[in-house]
This record gives sequence, structure tokens and C-alpha cells, in this order.
Amino acid sequence: MHRLATRTALVGGALSAGALTALLVGAPAGANPCAAKNPCAARSANPCAAKNPCAATNPCAARNPCAAQAATAVKDPAAEAAFKQYARWKKVNTEPVLSATHGNRYVFTYVNKAAEPSAMQGRFPFPKGAVLAKESFEGQAGKPGPKGPLFIMEKRDRGYDSAHGDWHYAVVGPDGTVAMTGSGKEGSPTAFCAACHQAAKANDYVFGNGTTMKVKPTAMGAPAGNPCAPRNPCAPKNPCAGRNPCAPKR
Repeated sequence: MHRLATRTALVGGALSAGALTALLVGAPAGANPCAAKNPCAARSANPCAAKNPCAATNPCAARNPCAAQAATAVKDPAAEAAFKQYARWKKVNTEPVLSATHGNRYVFTYVNKAAEPSAMQGRFPFPKGAVLAKESFEGQAGKPGPKGPLFIMEKRDRGYDSAHGDWHYAVVGPDGTVAMTGSGKEGSPTAFCAACHQAAKANDYVFGNGTTMKVKPTAMGAPAGNPCAPRNPCAPKNPCAGRNPCAPKR
């Protein structure tokens, strides 16, 4: 299951700004609107955590689309069920795909029974009840390493979010906790996901690149940017940026 596109991602081959949300710690510096929820922040291995003079003075903190999610889990029964079941679904790629829009993680995509006809035969749009789950892994020495979040796309009732194909998005942590859930509508925590997947409208908003799904190859473009970055006076002068072991390796 596509920004983290600027406002707050996912599945099918694309997605956070948010984004994928708070868990997209692999995004390029300045492009991750999820800094406040960066799971690396608390790691003892990060020598910069206590030395960042900007942490308490970031005027964009309140506008971070991920910050509003707080530390508490959110409820999404469908996403929770998908987390428990997806490993038994059809896996549509044999080799891991490196996805820049999912935090530079390696991903594998799974589709449930309802999604198979569309995914494997190109019969779009996907029907109500179709679910795609993108399993992610942190990169380690050029290969999949520790498990990352699960990105989910679920097709809802017609009219749920008609401007974005009626897809619902969710991000579930490795422990099964739902970190983000919502539609692609303006103001939704997962609006960035829909913004990213907009580029794959020809495939009913599903990318499917690198999988066996019958989709039209679609460029995913660059990961969505943090809408606060231009106004953050700390970004260019963070003395720890280059020494952060959680930052993406270039």
C-alpha cells in the first residue's frame, strides 16, 4: 500500500511529508516533516540528540503535520487487521524495491484477495475492500535490514474521498501500533500520501513499480518536502546534521 507530498503514504509502490509520515526517517534532510516523531531521536547511538540547539526553537513545530499525531496510537480497525493478515496475502514482488518516497526503505507489496483481479489483470478501478500493504525495511549495507512501518491503502465506499479515488491510507509501526490514518483530503494526516499517489491516477492511484502487478509504469517523482523547511531558521545551522547516524547515507 503513497507525499509523504508535502502536507502530511502510500502503498502500491510510491509514499511521510509526513509523513509515511512520522516514520519516514530515511527522507533527505529538510524534507521530512516528521522529525518530531523520528524513532531515531531517542536512540542512544545518536550523538546529536542532546546537542541540537534548534530543537526547542523551531517555529515550525506547531505546523508539522506529523506532530499532531502525538505519541499515542490512533485507532484504525482495518489497518490493524491488515497488519495481522498481510503476510498471508499475495506478494507481488520477488526482489525488494528501494522506495525513496517511503523513507528510502526497501519494500515488498502484498495485495488481498479483493485486490488481486485489479492488481494482476489491470482491471481498474480496484473494488471496495481492496487492500494493498507495503512492508518496509530499513536499508543496511545496501540490503533490507530492520523492519520498518507497514504502509496500507484500503479502497473505501464510493464517495469516501472521490477526489483521490476513495482510498484510505494508514501507517502501522513494526509493533502493530497505528501511527497515522486518514483520507487524502486537505487537512488529513495522510493527505501527503494521496498527493504522491496522484501521479498514478492511470492505475487507480497505485504505482506497482517493481512488482508483478499489471500497471502502467509511472514515475513517482521526488519525496514530498516539509512545508516548514523554508521557514525553519535552524535547518542550515544544525551542527549535528552531518553526524546523525539516523540520517540517510548518500
